[in-house]
Amino acid sequence: MNHQYPIYTVETECQDCYKCLRHCPVKAIRVEDGHAMVIPEACVACGTCVEVCPVQAKRVRDDLGRARHLLNTDRAVYVSLAPSWVSEFPGISEHQMVAALKKLGFTAVSETALGAQEVTAAIAAEMAKGTPGLLVSSACPSAVEYLYKYLPEQAATITQVHSPVLAHCRLLHRIYGEDISIVFFGPCIAKKRESDRHADLLDLALTFADLREWLEKQRIELAEITPDPEDIFVPERSKEGAIYPVEGGMIETIKAYGDFPNARYVTLSGLQNIRKGLEGLSPATITYPLFVECLA
Repeated sequence: MNHQYPIYTVETECQDCYKCLRHCPVKAIRVEDGHAMVIPEACVACGTCVEVCPVQAKRVRDDLGRARHLLNTDRAVYVSLAPSWVSEFPGISEHQMVAALKKLGFTAVSETALGAQEVTAAIAAEMAKGTPGLLVSSACPSAVEYLYKYLPEQAATITQVHSPVLAHCRLLHRIYGEDISIVFFGPCIAKKRESDRHADLLDLALTFADLREWLEKQRIELAEITPDPEDIFVPERSKEGAIYPVEGGMIETIKAYGDFPNARYVTLSGLQNIRKGLEGLSPATITYPLFVECLA
């Protein structure tokens, strides 16, 4: 059992059905002592094994204890909130969500979409140059890890800008100081891996499932909260970037910056489609600026 990696197996629950082994898109499961175990060095944290396990023997690392410990320190702790929270918690206003997170002990709440705006501006500037070649998005941590591990010949084409969440963390540190802590909330398991690798920017990444569990334990009912006037996003509301979680959303925000001559855009969703689209593709043969949005 490896609790350090974001996904692990509870051996006592594993019933040796090997469903996870059959469904893993990168074959990152091996049998040890009769149990199906995750191979961290091969895994891309896509969460497929967690989804298909019929007995929930595949688990996502529980970081709630670490989050609560962080709130008990003397540091100000800010939330980076993924834009997909609106679909995860329908009917809840942004003011109610901010108020709820403050009740948990967080100093303030900010939209990850602010980081997405910075990423969009940087990529749009690159596309505006009109330089022929391939540029692959860095937004999806599972997709990025997949390229490094399974299509290393394309790793150099990944944009050199941070992912939206890391760009957002840099923004918050610039505004509120290097001594603050930041916790991300979103739908993605792989963000836990991203926080592990960039602890200097992002202290913890929790899923929306983690947030629901935390709110339930604290008996905080989102729908019953009456927010105060100061329960708003800081330092400001995002103007764009909210559609990043939607397939093709990143491309749409880039296009909003201008109609760049000869630029081409492609969305590849799913690891198998990423392989089909990029395997064997030589950037040197591309005669126009090509941006590829990759989503695992």
